[in-house]
Amino acid sequence: MKQLLVREETLSELAGVKQDAKNFGCRMMSREREKRTALAPLYRAAKDVLPTLDVSQQNVRYYASLATYYTIYDLRRLKPEQTHLYLLCYAWQRYRQFTDNLADAFDFHMKQIEDATKEASEQHFHKILIARQRETPRVGRLLLLYVDEDLPDDTPFGSVRCRAFNIIPKDTLLAVGKRMCDKPVSQIELRWQAVDKQAARFKKHLRQLAMDLDFSSLTPDSPWLAALGWMKKVFARSQRLSQRPLREVPQDTIPDRLRPHLLEFDGDGSPIALRGDRYEFWIYRQIRKRLEIGERYLDNSIRRRRFSDELVSVEQETEALKSLDIPWLRQPGGTGGAHRRTPQSLAELRLRVASR
Repeated sequence: MKQLLVREETLSELAGVKQDAKNFGCRMMSREREKRTALAPLYRAAKDVLPTLDVSQQNVRYYASLATYYTIYDLRRLKPEQTHLYLLCYAWQRYRQFTDNLADAFDFHMKQIEDATKEASEQHFHKILIARQRETPRVGRLLLLYVDEDLPDDTPFGSVRCRAFNIIPKDTLLAVGKRMCDKPVSQIELRWQAVDKQAARFKKHLRQLAMDLDFSSLTPDSPWLAALGWMKKVFARSQRLSQRPLREVPQDTIPDRLRPHLLEFDGDGSPIALRGDRYEFWIYRQIRKRLEIGERYLDNSIRRRRFSDELVSVEQETEALKSLDIPWLRQPGGTGGAHRRTPQSLAELRLRVASR
């Protein structure tokens, strides 16, 4: 805390930590991660000290705002204990704001990439449809040559071929024929091809954010968090996901319908390797999706925590309810008649107490 109060200029001190990010760019988010790391020791201390001091959430926010309001010169002139309390509350609040900023950046870039891959695949699919529509009449004319009664059976094939090339040029005919012989590309495969082209982008913007954020889950033994943890270990060793054996891939993270797109197969149809870039994108997509619906959350956050974190603890409920001026609690069976209170009303009461 003393180090934060030295001067106003450097990034590692309080003035630098107070600065908000102007955008979700890679450099700006790198600075956010640096400031979050600088506050980490103070945040861990605040998590231990503030509950002991029994400081309410509202007062934590208030004291944190004072640390922002006062200059470093003003903070140095206050009583040391008072300044330390303000800084602890500020560290608690600001660290969680940094977590939200990183989560917002993750959500922003993921949505941008999803929209870009969707638009690219739709445009590609539309071009294929237009090309087929343009080719169909000419292919039809080409096929009619074989049933043209004006052509005798003894017509040299070279003459027929010349007429065919007048309908469709040779190079175009080769391309059309090959395309018609190959299996048609599905729209979902086009989407994954678009993901391949965005690999450098999500590695640059999403990977470090996902590695720094500590996601939690309401579902025990979540396969998606297991996959994210596995990816962190692989990337920490500077390896690619495709280099790892398939047996390491967490179970239940590759649906059957996506196996052809996320795995590589040998000639016998057996899976031999993981398509690392596609799998990485798939896991990020699942994390974002479940974060939006509340299945995933961030403990060290303000806006992305569990709802239960906003409630007063069950141990403090009875004592806290006595401080609330609620008429029906004073009625017979009110405080002592817990059977009259529904789970919903209990949650609302605990939320009101926590807000106070």
